[in-house]
Amino acid sequence: MGSQAGSFRKASPETPNINEQEKRIKRLEKLKRDLQNIKNERDELQGILANYCNKNLNDRINFETFMLTMQHDQVMTDLKRMTQEISEALSKYKELTTENQLYYFRTCHLLTECNHIKQKVRMLRKENRQLFAEQKALEECNILRKILCKEDSQKNKNKYSRQSAGKQIIVVPGSREKAAVSNPCA
Repeated sequence: MGSQAGSFRKASPETPNINEQEKRIKRLEKLKRDLQNIKNERDELQGILANYCNKNLNDRINFETFMLTMQHDQVMTDLKRMTQEISEALSKYKELTTENQLYYFRTCHLLTECNHIKQKVRMLRKENRQLFAEQKALEECNILRKILCKEDSQKNKNKYSRQSAGKQIIVVPGSREKAAVSNPCA
């Protein structure tokens, strides 16, 4: 699990990094094309100027220096912008890495908690099966007890009816015999 999580942690931030690199490469290629276009325009302008102006060599050198200075300034501006974009991309990368680590730790915590809950559920199911088996055994005992009580009651009735057939009981109101006759289990 650790190696998979580690590879997940490494694989996730690389995708935005690769996209940023591709954007920077495209931007660099665009800058190169723009630079080439500027050079072409400069060459064209220099050709036009060379045809129309037959000034001294010093003027031409000054003009070329001016053109090169402008181009240099443009390239330096683009490089500064690119440096800033790279630093922003790095800070975003660090932020996403930190966020990814937080998600990883939360996931680990939730997995641990889930496993703990599963274990509790297993224990409760086992306990439930045991209680169900005990309940079933108690129900069987209860049925057996009722059967035995009925049999015992039937035996007592038979015994009492045999005894009363052999003797005649005189019932006097409020006497013990009446209580004994009316309640054979007493």
